[in-house]
Amino acid sequence: MAMDKREQRSSSNKKARVESTEVQVKEEEMEEGGGLGGGGGALVAAEEAAAPREELAVKIYKEKLHCPLCTLPLKPPIFQCESGHIVCGACHDQLPKDKCYACGLDGAYRRNATLEDVVGWFRILCPYAEYGCRVYVTYHAAGDHQLACPCAPCRCPEPGCGFLGSPPMLRDHLAAAAPHAAWPVDKIRYGNAKHLFLPASQPRRLLVAEEDDGRVFLVSTCALGSSHRGASVVCVRASGNAAAGPQYTCSMWATGHKAAASSRAEMVIVQAMEVPSSSAPGEDTAEEAVRLVVRNKNLHGASMEMRLTIRIEVSA
Repeated sequence: MAMDKREQRSSSNKKARVESTEVQVKEEEMEEGGGLGGGGGALVAAEEAAAPREELAVKIYKEKLHCPLCTLPLKPPIFQCESGHIVCGACHDQLPKDKCYACGLDGAYRRNATLEDVVGWFRILCPYAEYGCRVYVTYHAAGDHQLACPCAPCRCPEPGCGFLGSPPMLRDHLAAAAPHAAWPVDKIRYGNAKHLFLPASQPRRLLVAEEDDGRVFLVSTCALGSSHRGASVVCVRASGNAAAGPQYTCSMWATGHKAAASSRAEMVIVQAMEVPSSSAPGEDTAEEAVRLVVRNKNLHGASMEMRLTIRIEVSA
């Protein structure tokens, strides 16, 4: 860690500054006398407990926070030889326990509780901050957070468009009139049926949940050969966020023409199917995820309109 020359400390206990070009982190600042080594007696401990904690922005070389063997971020448990060479818990399990991998010094590794404490202090802004996530996460847990982040970017399905954004950002992008034709957007409530009229010329529709999660779904129709059309629904989100939940089910039914003999309309129904997720929703996804197949004779008018009813529910 490269550090600026520290000025003479005064009674006001000036903050130290740390320079680096690698990673910017946030660290909780401790008052002087409250070092990691402990000691100082009950009076010092009481003063520390009463003192407000402040945050200090610092820079640190990225490799200082990574295991020198596997190069993954250091997290507890962390082990150290007598000469100070460190190794993460996963690598430690694969090494001889009586000889250091770096210096060959005989002797067992020991847990470095101080370093374990320190790496838990370093926090960085979510890597998806540009897509709306403003959460600071522990550095060694940033990868896990990134996998489940609800702001993980999704790609615009319009041909030639390179837009990337969180699901709400993609919703707004698709609903805008430029650079492509605006997509229709409808609001839904979980558990309530929504009626949609989808002509072949407008095969896609965005559904946005009115509940707090504001989840975005894409309903698509597509031609299946010359005699049928298919319908599908996907949840617009990255796969990691999908695994984190919640999960959704969907029931769909298409209403065809009334039969002359019975005056009843023919219906095609799919009930309680699991809703897949996609970070790149579009027509290709629709073809792969078709759940409802309707014969062309049950479409309406010259526009080949599919009259679809859809109900989405939270399953878990």
